[in-house]
Amino acid sequence: MKKILLALALVFAVAGTAFAARTVTPWTTTVTSEKGVGVIPYLWADAAGRRIMFVDFESKDFDNIEYVYYNLEYDTHEHDTIRGVEGSFIPSQNAPDGEWEGIPYYRKRIDMGICSGNDCVYHNKPTNVMLTVNTNMLEGQVDQYTKVIKFPNDLWD
Repeated sequence: MKKILLALALVFAVAGTAFAARTVTPWTTTVTSEKGVGVIPYLWADAAGRRIMFVDFESKDFDNIEYVYYNLEYDTHEHDTIRGVEGSFIPSQNAPDGEWEGIPYYRKRIDMGICSGNDCVYHNKPTNVMLTVNTNMLEGQVDQYTKVIKFPNDLWD
């Protein structure tokens, strides 16, 4: 009986994830072109005040992408101080982190706080959160595509 229940639980778990939305994080973008990498953000927070964004950068054409650069900016309640994190990656140097519906993606973790080693102080309820992503192509008519993604200020409520 336990084996049957375990098998049913596994079937429902797999079926549930197959129909679940990829992300429930709301955002808007100024992009009118589907060129460059696709950007899928996931926001995570816990009762201890940690604020973390995970971002999936996806493309069917990573072989034609030289590098991806990203910059996250946000305001804190510390006298309108703008904070941020930036980074980049070169797809040809590492294998993708996974696939979603057959499209490979690289996932990056962006901590919304100040970190030194493993110790972080997270910013509580950042506002005016904006993620800018530049995709530099190896070939094509356009050398670089830029996407700007904005998030609502009540994101952490």
